[in-house]
Formats: sequence, C-alpha cells, structure tokens
Amino acid sequence: MEITNVMFSGVGGQGTLTSGRLLALAAMQAGLDVKMSEVHGMSQRGGNVDTHVRLGKEVPSSLIPKGGADFLVSFEKLEALRYLDYLSPGGTAFVNKLELKPLAASLKAVSYVDDIDRVLEERAPNLVWVDAIPIAREVGDIRMVNVIMLGGLSTKLPLADEHWQGAIKERFRERFHGTCIEALQKGRDLMP
Repeated sequence: MEITNVMFSGVGGQGTLTSGRLLALAAMQAGLDVKMSEVHGMSQRGGNVDTHVRLGKEVPSSLIPKGGADFLVSFEKLEALRYLDYLSPGGTAFVNKLELKPLAASLKAVSYVDDIDRVLEERAPNLVWVDAIPIAREVGDIRMVNVIMLGGLSTKLPLADEHWQGAIKERFRERFHGTCIEALQKGRDLMP
C-alpha cells in the first residue's frame, strides 16, 4: 500500500480533530504507520480547523502538500472550498451539505460564496455530497455528523470493519459505541 493522504476540514466543534484521530486509530489497528497533524486555530470560537492524516506502510512526515490529498472530508461547504487546493487532481471530496456563515458574512462585511455548490462541483470533479445532519438526527445524536462522513470515507480505504469498531471503542465511552457504529454504517450505506 502506498501512502494515502486524507485532509479533514471544518469549523470548531464539528469533530474535525476527532475524525482525524478515529482514522488514525483505525489505521493503527490495521498495523499501518500513521502520521497526523492538527491545526486548531480559533477552533473553540468557530474558526476553521484542519487535520492531516497520512497512512501507509511507512509514512515519512505528517503534512500533506497542496495537491497531495487523496481525500478531502469537509464538514461545511466553505471549508471544503478553502481546502480544495489540497485535493489531488484525481482525489475525492466528501462534503457535508451545510453552510455556516462566517461572522464577517453575518455582519455583511463580506458575502458568502455565491453558488458555492456549482463552484465546488466544477473544482472537485469527484465530489460526493453527504447530507449528514438529517442522518445524525435519525441515529439520535447530532454530534454523529463526523462519524457519518467517516463512514462514507471508509468505503474507499483498505481498513476492515473490525479496525473501525476498535477505533470507536478506544476513542469513545462505552455508552456511545452503538450510536457511533450505527452512524458509521449509515455513512457507508450512502455510498454507491
């Protein structure tokens, strides 16, 4: 297996860092080398957050170069657009159908990107839209959006179900195991 590069992007509180950690744990459960880098920024105040995860037999560094991500997983449309330069030409972007207006846009100092769906579809030819919020509500926990998104990603990675379940059990308290496993499966079920 060559190195697989996964970039997660979102705003503070969406589970960007947790998603990166879950992927890293699942890859380690599979016996892979993993390198991870997190940029918190103003994450506790709704600012942008990105996490680089690189996995393979031997991974030399933690940062993904621009144009080097095999997968971009974004929890909000504007954050997908912000990090699209990291996606490789043949890479796949998983984007949650959510628009969170930045404070400046809410104050009318700047505008949100007009027709952002069209812009993303033009710039990311391998785009997978995920409407994760209704699914998270269906499983009974809105915080599961990131796990649903991971479920979609998991269909493209050589990690077995046991690795993902092991990562969930290592990362979350026992009372969340069932909900996380259900959310992961719901995300998988969305993929063709």
